[in-house]
Amino acid sequence: MRGRPRCADSAMPSFVLSSSALPSFALSSSAHRMTEPRPDLTALLQRAHAAIAQARDVEAVRLLQRVLECDPDNLHAQYLLAIQHAQLGLYDRAEQRLRAVLARLPGFVVARFQLAQLLLMRGIASDARQWLRPVLDAPAPLGDYARALDAAAAGDAARACALIETAQRLPQPIPELAADMDRLLASLRAAPANAAGGTSAPMRPARVAAT
Repeated sequence: MRGRPRCADSAMPSFVLSSSALPSFALSSSAHRMTEPRPDLTALLQRAHAAIAQARDVEAVRLLQRVLECDPDNLHAQYLLAIQHAQLGLYDRAEQRLRAVLARLPGFVVARFQLAQLLLMRGIASDARQWLRPVLDAPAPLGDYARALDAAAAGDAARACALIETAQRLPQPIPELAADMDRLLASLRAAPANAAGGTSAPMRPARVAAT
């Protein structure tokens, strides 16, 4: 009896990585034995959210990276990983991922504010103000928050605090953003002299669906 033919090694990369190969992949029993089952991405994201909520940042990063290994275009995972990188002090990576998310979802307001806040913290005030420009004229409280960050980028901590305080008296359409701004307000009050380049407040992740 002849042995079952083996897949050529040269065929493996395209077989695993090409989406066009997935139908034959699903039908090939030999392929199933040579690759691991696709993980449950929803379950991985849920575990990542739980890790984030409990401040298990390294575990959250590992879980999100697993999601992106299987689904590189998953914007939810991309965004959450950006926030976790920021929490871990990996600011270059956080900035790159936030920019990538906003290139795909320019209306994702929380990510826009968080990128501006990250740039402000790193002392890149002019770039922060550029990202805020599309929301400077937004209705309150979003416009107030944008103008507050813009004022902080310009070194006017007093105006930034006043704008945040005004916005906080209004209904909050995006609770995650309100929480970020509350922490930013505390940071500005604690170190107003550093407002143009040293404001730092932990970022609270929001779901990509928020706009």
